[in-house]
Amino acid sequence: MAWINRTGRTTYSWQDVPAERLPNDREMKSTLVHRLNENPYTEDAAIRVDVDHRVIVLGGEVDTSIAKRVAGDDAWDIPGVVDVSNQLTVRQAA
Repeated sequence: MAWINRTGRTTYSWQDVPAERLPNDREMKSTLVHRLNENPYTEDAAIRVDVDHRVIVLGGEVDTSIAKRVAGDDAWDIPGVVDVSNQLTVRQAA
Protein backbone atom coordinates (compact mmCIF):
# COMPACT_ATOMS: atom_id res chain seq x y z
CA MET A 1 0.00 0.00 0.00
CA ALA A 2 1.46 3.25 -1.05
CA TRP A 3 0.35 6.80 -1.38
CA ILE A 4 -0.72 7.71 -4.89
CA ASN A 5 -1.08 11.28 -6.05
CA ARG A 6 -3.67 11.66 -8.79
CA THR A 7 -4.57 15.08 -10.09
CA GLY A 8 -3.54 16.79 -6.88
CA ARG A 9 -5.43 14.39 -4.61
CA THR A 10 -3.50 11.91 -2.48
CA THR A 11 -5.13 8.54 -1.83
CA TYR A 12 -4.18 5.08 -0.60
CA SER A 13 -3.59 2.53 -3.35
CA TRP A 14 -6.17 0.13 -1.82
CA GLN A 15 -8.97 2.55 -2.73
CA ASP A 16 -8.89 1.03 -6.22
CA VAL A 17 -9.48 -2.48 -4.85
CA PRO A 18 -12.98 -3.89 -5.46
CA ALA A 19 -15.17 -3.93 -2.32
CA GLU A 20 -15.44 -7.73 -2.31
CA ARG A 21 -11.65 -8.00 -1.91
CA LEU A 22 -11.39 -5.58 1.02
CA PRO A 23 -11.01 -7.13 4.49
CA ASN A 24 -13.95 -7.14 6.89
CA ASP A 25 -13.88 -5.38 10.27
CA ARG A 26 -12.61 -8.45 12.13
CA GLU A 27 -9.76 -8.98 9.67
CA MET A 28 -8.84 -5.30 9.86
CA LYS A 29 -8.73 -5.46 13.66
CA SER A 30 -6.60 -8.60 13.63
CA THR A 31 -4.13 -7.07 11.17
CA LEU A 32 -3.82 -3.88 13.20
CA VAL A 33 -3.39 -5.66 16.55
CA HIS A 34 -0.63 -7.75 14.99
CA ARG A 35 1.11 -4.63 13.65
CA LEU A 36 0.86 -2.86 17.01
CA ASN A 37 2.33 -5.89 18.78
CA GLU A 38 5.22 -6.02 16.32
CA ASN A 39 5.98 -2.29 16.35
CA PRO A 40 8.76 -1.37 18.82
CA TYR A 41 6.96 1.86 19.79
CA THR A 42 3.67 0.14 20.66
CA GLU A 43 4.55 -3.48 21.47
CA ASP A 44 4.28 -2.99 25.26
CA ALA A 45 1.28 -0.65 25.21
CA ALA A 46 -2.23 -1.75 26.17
CA ILE A 47 -4.06 -0.33 23.16
CA ARG A 48 -7.74 -1.11 22.61
CA VAL A 49 -8.71 -1.50 18.98
CA ASP A 50 -12.32 -1.36 17.83
CA VAL A 51 -13.41 -1.48 14.20
CA ASP A 52 -16.96 -0.71 13.07
CA HIS A 53 -17.89 -0.27 9.43
CA ARG A 54 -14.19 0.21 8.54
CA VAL A 55 -13.74 2.97 11.13
CA ILE A 56 -10.90 2.22 13.56
CA VAL A 57 -11.04 3.56 17.13
CA LEU A 58 -7.88 3.41 19.23
CA GLY A 59 -8.15 3.69 23.01
CA GLY A 60 -5.96 3.32 26.07
CA GLU A 61 -2.73 4.86 27.26
CA VAL A 62 0.72 4.97 25.72
CA ASP A 63 4.04 6.17 27.13
CA THR A 64 4.93 8.77 24.51
CA SER A 65 3.38 11.02 21.91
CA ILE A 66 5.47 9.16 19.33
CA ALA A 67 3.74 5.89 20.29
CA LYS A 68 0.36 7.61 19.85
CA ARG A 69 1.35 8.89 16.42
CA VAL A 70 2.79 5.54 15.33
CA ALA A 71 -0.38 3.70 16.39
CA GLY A 72 -2.49 6.14 14.37
CA ASP A 73 -0.22 5.77 11.35
CA ASP A 74 -0.41 1.98 11.58
CA ALA A 75 -4.20 2.22 11.73
CA TRP A 76 -4.32 4.38 8.59
CA ASP A 77 -2.16 1.81 6.78
CA ILE A 78 -4.75 -0.94 7.17
CA PRO A 79 -6.38 -1.78 3.82
CA GLY A 80 -10.00 -0.69 3.67
CA VAL A 81 -9.91 1.82 6.52
CA VAL A 82 -12.30 4.73 6.07
CA ASP A 83 -11.45 6.75 9.19
CA VAL A 84 -9.33 6.55 12.35
CA SER A 85 -10.27 7.99 15.73
CA ASN A 86 -7.08 8.08 17.76
CA GLN A 87 -8.32 8.45 21.35
CA LEU A 88 -5.06 7.29 22.91
CA THR A 89 -3.78 9.35 25.82
CA VAL A 90 -0.14 9.87 26.72
CA ARG A 91 0.77 8.96 30.31
CA GLN A 92 2.00 11.87 32.36
CA ALA A 93 5.48 11.47 33.84
CA ALA A 94 5.42 11.08 37.60
